[in-house]
Amino acid sequence: MTKRGVVTIGMILVGAVLMVWSYFVGAAPWCATGVECSNPRVEWAPALFVLGVVVAFSSALYYSIAKDK
Repeated sequence: MTKRGVVTIGMILVGAVLMVWSYFVGAAPWCATGVECSNPRVEWAPALFVLGVVVAFSSALYYSIAKDK
């Protein structure tokens, strides 16, 4: 496997891990009892989710721009 492929797969995995972690661990708890259920556990969880999406989609850009020798 080439360096370009390894970096691309790594970017996809990092993005997926960020998305899954921020959605299931950092997001608001699964309950419907009051206002405390609407606040996320981690304040920056939505931003981390968006960062994960950006990193995962940027892997396609990296793959098309980077050239192997």
